[in-house]
Amino acid sequence: MSIDSRGPRIVLSLALVAGVGQALTLPRLSPEQVTLATDVYHYGARAALSGGDPYAVTPPGLSTYYFLYPPVVLGAMLPYGLLDPDAVYAFQTVLNLLTTAAIAVVLVRTIEQCGVDLGRPDRILVAAFAFASAGAATNLINGQVNPQLALGIAAGVLLVERGRETLGGTILAVVATVKLFPALVGAWLLRRRAWRAITAAVVTGAGLFLLGMVALGPDLTTAWASDALAREASMGTFEGGPDPESNKVTVRRQIAVLAPWVSGDLLFPAGVALLAPVVLASYRSMATLRNRLVALQATLLAMLALMPLEPFYVSLVVFPSVPLLYLLEGRWPRRLYLPGFLLASAPVTMTTVTVWVKRVAPSTGTAEAITALARDAFFFALPPMYGIWLMLGACILFQHRQAGGTDGRARAQ
Repeated sequence: MSIDSRGPRIVLSLALVAGVGQALTLPRLSPEQVTLATDVYHYGARAALSGGDPYAVTPPGLSTYYFLYPPVVLGAMLPYGLLDPDAVYAFQTVLNLLTTAAIAVVLVRTIEQCGVDLGRPDRILVAAFAFASAGAATNLINGQVNPQLALGIAAGVLLVERGRETLGGTILAVVATVKLFPALVGAWLLRRRAWRAITAAVVTGAGLFLLGMVALGPDLTTAWASDALAREASMGTFEGGPDPESNKVTVRRQIAVLAPWVSGDLLFPAGVALLAPVVLASYRSMATLRNRLVALQATLLAMLALMPLEPFYVSLVVFPSVPLLYLLEGRWPRRLYLPGFLLASAPVTMTTVTVWVKRVAPSTGTAEAITALARDAFFFALPPMYGIWLMLGACILFQHRQAGGTDGRARAQ
């Protein structure tokens, strides 16, 4: 099947410009971001090996960055505590590059599996986005494990699609064990009625939790729950109202504006109440792979929006975000999805605006006006969050039109 690929090509090209800009400017403007994640892994693992509390130590000069993963993940990272920090970063970088290459293959094959004939320029753009989007660039600079999690989500879902539910559910549980919030993919498994995958995920998740407790001791599990989880739960509460300077992309910001009486500890359940109908509307049809990818996209976007995360975490949903650039049908769903994808892929914060306005504004008055407009807009939502809302709208509209038959016959992929 041939499609009009001009829109996806333009969007991917612009997103790549943003990604290259991120790769060039982030190390210079925020040099502490280089090796940040691997430094956290190294010092957390080293503390555990020496009998200390890995959840209470921070790398030198990075007093606000702590190890957050549960004990079983810490156990897997213990070798990082034996290596030099530079060696840890080099190893993680190689691993991330190999993982990203696998992600690029998955993205291209998923699009073609749904019957879309990709031209050579499209394959190049899709693969380049996997390596050089803003989120991917930040992951590489930090030394994050997000590429492995993104590949795990894609692999788990595709295995479920191919009938290998037990293995797929197991892989998804491993991903959820690392950062917890990917467990929300379970909602998609429930809607798909993938019972074997759900059973495997529950058993695997519980088993990994118990393994960490047995292997590393209950005290470490207690420290993780009381320190790391409590620290994360306290973030993004927006006490006193949203801060335009904050780099958190989350629906909590909109709730804090529209319902300022909602206390910080109720922002998560309020976010669930707000996003659940949106996700359910995107679950209207699961008849084809295309429908199921749209439902998965809505689930993953809601997952990101519920948590107070930095913009680069959008890289976790590179699958199915990129394939849907080519697979989403209908004029209006595409008109919403393409700009939404671009906004979500742009790591624009007030810091970004301030830096660039100073460089390009023709006058001080113009710079102040642009900055004031940005502050007003960012008070309610950062650009990636506006993009997430647009993509969610596209998912709902696509499912509505498919179910109602107004967008033509559903394909049987």
